Amino acid sequence: MRFLQSTPLNHIWLKASVIGSIWASFEIILGSFLHNLKIPLSGTILSLIGVWILIAFQQIWKEKGLVWRAGLICALMKSISPSAIILGPMIGIMTEALIIELLIRVIGRNYIAFLLGGGLAVFSTLVQKIISLLILYGFNLVKILEGLYKFSVKQIGMEDLSPYVLVAIISAIYIIAGFAGATGGIITGKRYSKIRPSTPTVERDIVFQSNKSLFGNIQFDNYSIINLVLNFIAIILILLLLNLDLLIPAGIIAVTYVIFCISNYKNSLKRLKKPGFWISFLLITFGAAFIWNWLSEGIFFTMEGFMVGLKMNARAAVLIIGFASLSVELRNPVIKSVLYNKGFTSLYQSLSLSFSALPYIISAIASTRNHRTKSGQSLKIILKQADDLYNAFEREHSKKPSIVVITGEIHQGKTTFAGNVINILREKKVNVCGFLAVGVNENGERTGFNLLDLKTGEYTKLCTVSQNKEKIKSGKYFFSQEAIKKGKNLLSSVNKNCGVVFIDEIGPLELAGSGWSNSIDELCMKGISPQVWIMRKSVVDKALRRWYTGDICIFDISHDTVEETASKIEELISREQK
Repeated sequence: MRFLQSTPLNHIWLKASVIGSIWASFEIILGSFLHNLKIPLSGTILSLIGVWILIAFQQIWKEKGLVWRAGLICALMKSISPSAIILGPMIGIMTEALIIELLIRVIGRNYIAFLLGGGLAVFSTLVQKIISLLILYGFNLVKILEGLYKFSVKQIGMEDLSPYVLVAIISAIYIIAGFAGATGGIITGKRYSKIRPSTPTVERDIVFQSNKSLFGNIQFDNYSIINLVLNFIAIILILLLLNLDLLIPAGIIAVTYVIFCISNYKNSLKRLKKPGFWISFLLITFGAAFIWNWLSEGIFFTMEGFMVGLKMNARAAVLIIGFASLSVELRNPVIKSVLYNKGFTSLYQSLSLSFSALPYIISAIASTRNHRTKSGQSLKIILKQADDLYNAFEREHSKKPSIVVITGEIHQGKTTFAGNVINILREKKVNVCGFLAVGVNENGERTGFNLLDLKTGEYTKLCTVSQNKEKIKSGKYFFSQEAIKKGKNLLSSVNKNCGVVFIDEIGPLELAGSGWSNSIDELCMKGISPQVWIMRKSVVDKALRRWYTGDICIFDISHDTVEETASKIEELISREQK
């Protein structure tokens, strides 16, 4: 037997889950609002709100390391955004959190650290924007902007005005905005601290949706580690060749890469379809044409400048397509599964809680805004909800079900093994619920499976190899929707009176969000324990990452015995009854 013990979440991770999920909710709600209205500087506004939230929570929860953890959770939650580009916002969120965390560590937990941290966090959005533009358009953009600046100040008779003054003014605006966000956070947090109950309790029903998880309803086969590596290599190589002015090889690789992206990522052209890109295209192309030779030769509109502008836009288009494609691969569940490895369990569990509570939090925040409450009062209400949410997270985390996995290779006899375990349990008067998938053989070949109701002994045809367009196909089998519905009903009827529930089997259909997937979600949410999951070896790790569970005991039928398995299940049942 292989035993995987569930590690209790530290309170700091629970609090980080609360902050990160609230922050992510604002990013989703307010981000969508600003995006739909085409409001400029929306990234800066979101950064200011993020600073406000982080500093406000620092007034009531004062643990070291809380800010960067909340930032990490919010950044990873940003990966569910429907936006074609997720890499930039994720880096921005994490940068803001790290800056505030660093200032608090270096200066201490005081107003100076909060103000400086807020100012520099919002200022970092300007720095990130500049770096992004330089990556997209190259350093030729600097020459164009320099020429445009000198042309502009000449027209207004202020030729002695240094460009550094303009940069300083813009930077000061961002830093002052950060100060304002930090000040708002300090005031909001302090006011709430004065009225905060000493022993907060949950006053409302907080509904968790376990299908809103890090791996929820994601098809693993749609992603490729090879494509992820190829995207990185192609982008780096194109940038390197362009910086070395090796335009012909850069062009050949860029065209090949764009064709690859368009073929493999349907949303890679999404940003290029927006009017904003083409407005920028015209401004940069004709701006370069008019300004490029003006500083050195005093000549307006040259073909050399026009070609420079076209090259800059071609570079930007290739990289925009590339970053959109790279953002798709960064959603790869295999990448995210690293979080489940040793050392990352707390982060994974925190993310699972945050994702499961996200629909409720979004609804609660939207509700406070719909009531036209003043901003300060709204944030105090949200802080109150945070206390409720923290307590709910503690409760939710404590009711994770214990899982027994029976595994082996295909056709090795997993169901027969499980049936023998059930016989032993029934001899001990254990109430067994759920179902088994019993193989059907014809002429020595496996042609399908029947669903066996463990309570009634009734059989239902589950799947066959016979092709049928009305049935759900998985692998070589076609599954009856009626049988799947029956299996779901059997699992939905399971309650605390059931000693143990068997699910045979969990496979690719469930990992893709179909089959018994939603029913398993409900069982895990209810904390029904123990559960026995039967599955082939190749899907065990994926399934255990897919659902939010407690202690896990894995029995391999090739070397573990029926008696050992039954004994462990009895032990778990006894533990649950205490």
